[in-house]
Amino acid sequence: MNREKLIVKIKDIQKGITKVKDKYVSEKDLKLDFITIFSHNKDEFEEFIKIAEKIGERISEHNGPIFRLKKNLKFDNGVLKIFRIRKPDSERPQKGCGDFKTSNYKDFKEKYVHKKNFLLFKGEGYEFLGIHDLNENFLVYFPDKPLTEELRL
Repeated sequence: MNREKLIVKIKDIQKGITKVKDKYVSEKDLKLDFITIFSHNKDEFEEFIKIAEKIGERISEHNGPIFRLKKNLKFDNGVLKIFRIRKPDSERPQKGCGDFKTSNYKDFKEKYVHKKNFLLFKGEGYEFLGIHDLNENFLVYFPDKPLTEELRL
């Protein structure tokens, strides 16, 4: 794998998560915040990290390294500044996932939390709503606090 192929993988995930988001939510103006590439074994994880270090700077860690892109990627639904390479996880056979910003998380959550394929996740000091359609290759999340805001990017 090389830089260009990793960027293509990020773009494919952006297309996939956008398609899944659009399948389930009526809001079309939600902005892309964050993308995660899922690795499926140790060798793939290490290869992704090696290439990711060429296109970004490691800035944080959560289930794998988070990178700030040296050159942001512009999409029709936002500007991607950060991405993560997720450690292999047998519960994550999909290609990747991504976060979208909502203008009012509380209202958004109330509207969708009881709909099919939506799951609410809560942790210490955060929560997010996710779309988990096992027929799709991508997972989609709507955090109460977007990661770019937490990292002040």
